[in-house]
Amino acid sequence: YILEGENILAVKVDNSKQPDSRWYTGAGIYRHVWLITSSPVYVAQWGTFVTTPVVSEKEASVNVQTTIANDTQDKTNLSILSSVLDDSGKEVATQKQSVKASANSKTEVKTNLKVISPKLWDIENPNLYKLVTKVFQGKDLKDTYTTTFGIRSIAFRADSGFYLNGKNVKILGVCNHHDLGSL
Repeated sequence: YILEGENILAVKVDNSKQPDSRWYTGAGIYRHVWLITSSPVYVAQWGTFVTTPVVSEKEASVNVQTTIANDTQDKTNLSILSSVLDDSGKEVATQKQSVKASANSKTEVKTNLKVISPKLWDIENPNLYKLVTKVFQGKDLKDTYTTTFGIRSIAFRADSGFYLNGKNVKILGVCNHHDLGSL
């Protein structure tokens, strides 16, 4: 359907078949729309899930779950390179893994990385890192996928509330969704 040269892509939302109970359900497109092209071997869309289960000012554990898609008819051997970059682009942790991907499949890859002396994310200093995932088939780079994340610890305590990086933080405000209007 896509031809060389200029093409027009139309995106339409039809919410008429969805049962709803409100006078306005917010049907429509409210965010940017992208057309993403990739090789048949790639990191699935929204295919990385990053957590920081152990955090201190000395060291942080960064756990990554990556979904690799193989849309080919062949099983293949892949190398996954996961790198954590700080806000200046400096690599602060990296790990390479070998993965066997079955034909027409999605494969989950778990990676555990350590970041020494992390810059913690908090309300006053929203320090962010980037996880760059590269998928290689042999020496050929098939996909690069970037995920932004913050290193922080969170906890809720029944007797004293919310804690961010070990500090008690009062939660103020509401989450007022853009499509709720006056509701």
